[in-house]
Amino acid sequence: MIQYTPRHKTRNEEIIARLRAEVGAGVPIDPRKKLKRLVAEASILMALIHGGDWRAQVDHDLRLIVIRPD
Repeated sequence: MIQYTPRHKTRNEEIIARLRAEVGAGVPIDPRKKLKRLVAEASILMALIHGGDWRAQVDHDLRLIVIRPD
């Protein structure tokens, strides 16, 4: 016998996933991962503009983002 395992925990999650797929939004992205990627992109852009190596730091406790030359 084949057993069906639902992809979503609730009916609402299923509806939201279907709506996101219909509009091409894709799966939601973890905000911390997105922030890490954006900060890394900003440090790369600073290196392209100003030259040298740049370092990015994110401190969620202090609510602080620092991009500085390394």
